[in-house]
Amino acid sequence: MNEVAVHFARDRVDAEVAASALRAERLHPRIAPDITSSRFGAGGVTTAGRWLVYVPELEEQQAREILDEPVREEPEDNPVLRLVIIVALIVGLLLATPFVAQACYGPL
Repeated sequence: MNEVAVHFARDRVDAEVAASALRAERLHPRIAPDITSSRFGAGGVTTAGRWLVYVPELEEQQAREILDEPVREEPEDNPVLRLVIIVALIVGLLLATPFVAQACYGPL
């Protein structure tokens, strides 16, 4: 069963309140810390930071209505823009190479 994050809480108490509201409506929420935003990376879990409230995918719409959460739309992917940015970065690095070499080895 796939789970979907329906609420992004600032702290554990806010997450518990949201989960309580969902449980009152007979939904099945699960609370977990958002380790992707942790400064310690995915391996470290801290008590400070965002908490996520997950529900099964089938209950997503009802949970969003109960919590009055907007549906998040996925941004459109633009492969042409991505290609232009990659090419610009490569060209920028290539153009910077002589300046870096001059700074490291001195003028020739």
